[in-house]
Formats: sequence, structure tokens, C-alpha cells
Amino acid sequence: MRGGVSCGVGIIGAGATMSEFPVIATFITTDSHRENFSKGGLADEWARVYPMLFDAKDIQIARNQKHMGYHYYEWIAAILLYHTKGLLSLVEQYAYKSHKRKRRVLESLMSDDVLNFIAKAGISSATQCPDLLVYSPDRSNWFFCEVKGPHDKLRESQIKYFHDLSQVSGKEVKIVRFQNPKK
Repeated sequence: MRGGVSCGVGIIGAGATMSEFPVIATFITTDSHRENFSKGGLADEWARVYPMLFDAKDIQIARNQKHMGYHYYEWIAAILLYHTKGLLSLVEQYAYKSHKRKRRVLESLMSDDVLNFIAKAGISSATQCPDLLVYSPDRSNWFFCEVKGPHDKLRESQIKYFHDLSQVSGKEVKIVRFQNPKK
């Protein structure tokens, strides 16, 4: 296990499926931990401890939308995939050309066909890329990852887009799920 800060979650395991997509991991977290993130108590700390995962733009997005409770599950998934599997992640908005660092990583990993598919779909659809782009530190392997909270489900539009994305990229879209502790 890599060093870092307390994440406030437990690990259940992998192997189940959500729809037709493989679940890479299921983690347990609490509403109070998510609320702490929403109050701004964790994003700055996590960005400081995990600069390989989060940058200034990620912090800005998290700060601007924290009151809505957005981004907690994506951030904690990136941290846990780093700790449990040694993988790096780009969180959200990695498909946009305006995010230069993420765009450079994207271009180093995938073909022009995949980049064009992502760009075209992003412009013409409300369905966006999966929440994370996950990759090995040496960039020899990568995959897309959708993150789902305890009550989240894949929408039909996501299922179709993720199948198409898998077809074009030759890579599976995997799922990270979060559950609340059993009472």
C-alpha cells in the first residue's frame, strides 16, 4: 500500500458486473465522509498529497461545485485505484482540449481515431466520457472507468456510448462502485 492520507473507505472487492461492464472494485464509504468533501475539507488536502492525480484545474472545479456534492466519488476512486492497484487517473474533463496536461496524457495513450470519436461525441451529446481515464505510470496500459455512488445507475445513453467507445478504442469501460456500510 502506498503512503498517503486517510480516505475513509473500506474495500469489498471486484468481479461483479454493472450492466455489461466489469466492476474493477467496490468500495465502502460514508455519507459523512462525502459531506466533509462537500464542505471543502478534503479536496485541497488530497490535491496536495496526490499531485500525480489532481492539478489546479481539478481543485478549481471541485471548489466551484463542492456545494452540490459533485466529484467526491471520482476523486476518492482515483485515490483508491492508486493505492490498491498502483494506477494513475485523470478525473473528468480529460477529453477537453482546454485542459492541456490531461490532453497531453490522452494524446500519448490513444490513437487519433479514438481522440476524434471522443471529440465528436462530446460536442454532439449530453453523454460524456467515463469519469476517469486510468493508466499505468509507464503508460503501457489504460482503460476508461465510470464511477458510481451508492444510488447511481448507468443510464441507457451511457451504456450505448460506452459500448461505442469500447469498440473504437479496443478498451473496456470498467466500473468502480461505492456502497454505504451495512447497518
